[in-house]
Amino acid sequence: MSHEVDELFDAEMVQQAKTLAAFLPEQLSEQHIDAELEIVGDASNHEYEDKLSYRITNTTSSWTLSTQGAPTKASAPFQIGFSEFNLNGRLWHAFGMMSGNYQVLLLQEDSFRSELRSDLTIDTLVPVLLLLPLMLWLGWWTINQSFVSFQRLATSLRKRRPDDYSAFEPANDDEEVAVVKQGLNYYLARIEQTFHRERRFSADAAHELRTPLASLKASLQNLISSKKTIEKPQLEALLTSTDRLIQLVESLLLLSKTELPPAAVEHVNIAKEVRQIVADFYSRAEQRDLNFEVSLPEAVGVSGSSDYWRVLLANIIDNAIKYAPSGATIEIESQQNNLQVKNPIVDDHGVDLERLSERFYRGKHLDVQGAGLGLSIVQNLARQLGISVEFSQQQQYFICRIHWGDNS
Repeated sequence: MSHEVDELFDAEMVQQAKTLAAFLPEQLSEQHIDAELEIVGDASNHEYEDKLSYRITNTTSSWTLSTQGAPTKASAPFQIGFSEFNLNGRLWHAFGMMSGNYQVLLLQEDSFRSELRSDLTIDTLVPVLLLLPLMLWLGWWTINQSFVSFQRLATSLRKRRPDDYSAFEPANDDEEVAVVKQGLNYYLARIEQTFHRERRFSADAAHELRTPLASLKASLQNLISSKKTIEKPQLEALLTSTDRLIQLVESLLLLSKTELPPAAVEHVNIAKEVRQIVADFYSRAEQRDLNFEVSLPEAVGVSGSSDYWRVLLANIIDNAIKYAPSGATIEIESQQNNLQVKNPIVDDHGVDLERLSERFYRGKHLDVQGAGLGLSIVQNLARQLGISVEFSQQQQYFICRIHWGDNS
């Protein structure tokens, strides 16, 4: 602030010097020349008058005009521009300029400026110091008011039951709280889906394992109570039941995994995957006298998880092998953004297309090996891959069509 006050007074001194110079005559009269020294004003008129002075000197004569009490030429010699000097322990600020034959010198005592500096400092700081407590209190109150909604939200979270996943309702919240609520609602919905998925998985597993386990237990009890020697067919029946249990558990675990999105997205050549699956299943198809007619280009590119695509295609082709009649041909072909798997079916196939993706649904074919989870796994994988799988029946053919978008 001191620097700004000095600049203000320096500018004022320049203006005053120019104003005085404008009123000076070009030539002095004989009366002025004879007077030599003229003094203007009375030091008793104002308390600040002795702190503000000027001195005008004519360079062609000895004529000088100055205020009462102004420093003499010896104590304050003339200098062009701004200068400072000490006189009797008092600091003076001076500004000098030439105007024709005149030397114009403006002088200000520093105590005059110091008083203004002090007054400005007090006038600036006192209101701030007086208002600071109020401003701090207002800031504290405003912050507390802003966090009231967050406190209500935190209290509501603490009071919730562990099994309560309902969404938070809007309640005239601030924008920040509304964003947090939206995020919490989205997270709670995902937790609820995960909880229901795990509960459904446990229920399905318990339901489906109960029957084969009871059958296996009864067979073992019969063998223990029987006094006859255990024969090979009995052991083979037990082994078959054990294999079915293993297959059922593996299918349930796979079904549970397909409820989650893939960990990574990559480019997949499904034409290559189809050819590899057909090669892997060829011995099974040959046992049932089935043939494959694969009409695919060298590469069919899609995006997604290669593991998810492989399981999806394997389950669809496996389903065709299970339900195609002996001696039939399974046709696999692709068009733009489509892959189609087509297999003949028997006359009394009895397929309910709307229930095909239900868990454990097997229609009338309870004699076919499997747990009825294959097409449920297919639908879960399709949802995670962002594609669609449609099932249809045309005359004596069952058709599974996979469609993916242009950006796949």
